[in-house]
Amino acid sequence: MQATERGAKLTAQLLAFSRAQKFELRPIDVGSLIAGMTEILHSSVGPLIRVVIETSQLTHGVLSDPTQLEMALLNVAINARDAMPQGGDLIITANERVIDTDMDLIPGNYVQIAITDTGIGMSAAVAARAFEPFYTTKGLGKGTGLGLSQVYAMAKQAGGTARIEQPIQRGTRINLWLPSVQIGPAKAPPRDDPAPLLRFEAKRVLVVDDDPDVRQFLSSSLETLGFEVRTAEDAERGLAVLEDVEPDILVVDFAMPGMNGAQMARAVRLRRPNLPIIFASGYSETDEIERAVGKSAVLLRKPFGVSELETVLNAALNPH
Repeated sequence: MQATERGAKLTAQLLAFSRAQKFELRPIDVGSLIAGMTEILHSSVGPLIRVVIETSQLTHGVLSDPTQLEMALLNVAINARDAMPQGGDLIITANERVIDTDMDLIPGNYVQIAITDTGIGMSAAVAARAFEPFYTTKGLGKGTGLGLSQVYAMAKQAGGTARIEQPIQRGTRINLWLPSVQIGPAKAPPRDDPAPLLRFEAKRVLVVDDDPDVRQFLSSSLETLGFEVRTAEDAERGLAVLEDVEPDILVVDFAMPGMNGAQMARAVRLRRPNLPIIFASGYSETDEIERAVGKSAVLLRKPFGVSELETVLNAALNPH
């Protein structure tokens, strides 16, 4: 499960980079997020670099996308590593700030995350262009010039900004400014799926997915929850089964060969306008899904467990 979750996070980062996935802004306990990155930061920068994290002064969180914020911090850390080939210090601090007048930020409360290294530093000319896409001072094959541009894009998308502080005595300091928000006490999600809380009344469900392992998992899970299950490996066969069994709910993948899930949903809506549809997919074309079935589209992101499936089924079958 941990390996799958890491894979899902990496996929989310790649989709966000290709702009195929929307940023999902929400309140984040930034102190906990940075603390949770300690291991990956140490392994990414190597044994010659000392990592120091100081976030104890924070009483508020930030509004951001957690996956993108983690990726931004990691990008800056890797740049810092490359600037310290003989070793040095990587220092990450976070403090609360009040902005009254700023050309890039609206007045309000912010959290300033400062990432400082003791490396070779940047000239004023390099710093002026560092956030530009594809701009890099690294040799051929050693950098794409996209790391810091992603950092800047993440901060701007969240309503903040990113800046390179100049001059400092030694090395480079990059400041991320993110809107400050109040956060409630953190609740750790359960690691294991709890036993289903209820059995649904006997209902027919049609599962359409081109992956046989996913179909098997969904069939077993749905049968455990009390459903009568029919499956199809693609949208065309799914539409044929739809006419035979008249299911009470449809669970469909998005990315399939031939007709995709959104196209199938559009065809289903013409025949069965009130049939609840759940998209169980790792793909992220939410706009196309919404165009097919409206903003009420129910999206269950892979990977998911039985308890998440149960929650979404309950919401789809009992919308009020």
